Amino acid sequence: EFLTDFERYLRELKLHQNTIFKHISIVRRYINLAIDKELFDLNKYPFRKYRIKKAKSKREYLTPEELERIENLRLPQEKQHLQQALDKFLFAVYTGLRFGDVSQLKPESLVIVDGKEWINLEMQKTDEAVRIPVYLLFDGKALDIFYKYVGGEKAAVFPYQKNETVNFHLRTIAQLAGINKRVTFHVARHTQATYLLYKGVNITTVQKLLGHRRLETTQIYGKVMDMTIINELQNVSFSR
Repeated sequence: EFLTDFERYLRELKLHQNTIFKHISIVRRYINLAIDKELFDLNKYPFRKYRIKKAKSKREYLTPEELERIENLRLPQEKQHLQQALDKFLFAVYTGLRFGDVSQLKPESLVIVDGKEWINLEMQKTDEAVRIPVYLLFDGKALDIFYKYVGGEKAAVFPYQKNETVNFHLRTIAQLAGINKRVTFHVARHTQATYLLYKGVNITTVQKLLGHRRLETTQIYGKVMDMTIINELQNVSFSR
């Protein structure tokens, strides 16, 4: 009864289905924890009878042409305060890192292996160790941004910004670039995945770069770009 009332309350707030699912999942996590600690009667487990589904979410990404527009964007003088958000976004496109991972990036996260630059870190969300050959991805463009910000006595490479602030700036950046999409920081990660698949990179390689535990998570990106289908079919001979 509490769960159905809570769900009704969240719907009255006009929250998205997946946001409601997330809130309910938090409640379930603590109920499970209470059961593990023998603070809650297993026979009264409410999620036996209560179900809530997660909606399929649209994974927004930039096409190669839109990415090029962002890369070539030159901010006017009165918009220079957006440059840091723009640089972080492009860095995330070139590396596939989430906002939290970009924010925690340290100078020592860049390591040299056989004379080549790699990013070596543990992802915050999954605790998965990931190694990214930044010298190879996108012609090493991430390195230009990295060296632009690294230096001094700073603990982190990039100055601190809230995710909400960066997303707010990205809306303006998208408008300036003539992109009619809801561009958030996470779009950068989706953009890298779809772009690499579009270029013919093996999906298991993309999985490792993104730090996905399951291949099924990465396979979602293989279904979203029509140009990927076109590229693959162009390489097939149908002649008998």
